[in-house]
Amino acid sequence: MNPFNSTIEYLLSLPPPTILSQHILPWMVKNNFISSQCFIDNIHTAIYVAFFYQVCFLVANHIIFPPLAALTSTHNQKKLVNQSAVHFVSVIQTAIVLKLSIDCLLSEHYHARFAEPALRIFGVDEETMAIATFALGYFIWDIYISMVYSTFPFVIHAVVSTVVFCIGMKPYIQYYGCVFLMFELSNPFLNIRWFVMKYLTGSDDSKLTRWIQLINNLCLMTVFFLARIVWGWWQIANLAYDFWLVRHDPRFLPLGSSAILLGNLVLDILNVVWFTTMCKVAVKTIRGGAK
Repeated sequence: MNPFNSTIEYLLSLPPPTILSQHILPWMVKNNFISSQCFIDNIHTAIYVAFFYQVCFLVANHIIFPPLAALTSTHNQKKLVNQSAVHFVSVIQTAIVLKLSIDCLLSEHYHARFAEPALRIFGVDEETMAIATFALGYFIWDIYISMVYSTFPFVIHAVVSTVVFCIGMKPYIQYYGCVFLMFELSNPFLNIRWFVMKYLTGSDDSKLTRWIQLINNLCLMTVFFLARIVWGWWQIANLAYDFWLVRHDPRFLPLGSSAILLGNLVLDILNVVWFTTMCKVAVKTIRGGAK
């Protein structure tokens, strides 16, 4: 087993800490804060995942990027190091969730397991729970890191995503976990763009650097549009239709379903706003109005 898969398996196999399993969770169950056994059985893994990403951030922040930032001409090297560490974690998270999600989507078992609307809404298996757990762990970490180093729209994105995947841990709509995580397909191009701009772009830009930027930016806009807008709006329509078909099932959660649809709608609108911004920057660049 390669180190990448070993890390995933290791995090999934860690037992819950005693204070969580014997004190915090029983207290939350007793006071009706949580009732789902699936959530109780897996929340510790999401917490471990959040800590794992924080360790990656600290390693990047204190070891990997300080010497690289020192080679640049930027005056605010501390800010560059912090932002570089955030993007470094994004690279790792994207690789993990895309591997888990694509493996799931390409699995015949996955499509057979969730063939009916009720199964897509209420069904769960080991693979979909692993995806939900890793996604929740990242977005828990993302709330903290966005509040410290990013802007308000990214905080909204992190909070909404955390709420959606918390509901998904019940389990609920786990079929759609890997479906909506296809949004992450645009992240590699976004991170490449950012690192090239911060570490390779300057007064002595080479022709190769400019071509890398151009090709990557075209790929970013294309994949962003297809994965986050075309795929995203299509899948939220599918999810809404599945909710409608199972609305009379006693397991149906009207409030949770409304929160999920509203949260996904907010994310889809944010994606349209961000794509519009990309287009405006691209037009300015073509016209020579922006570097």
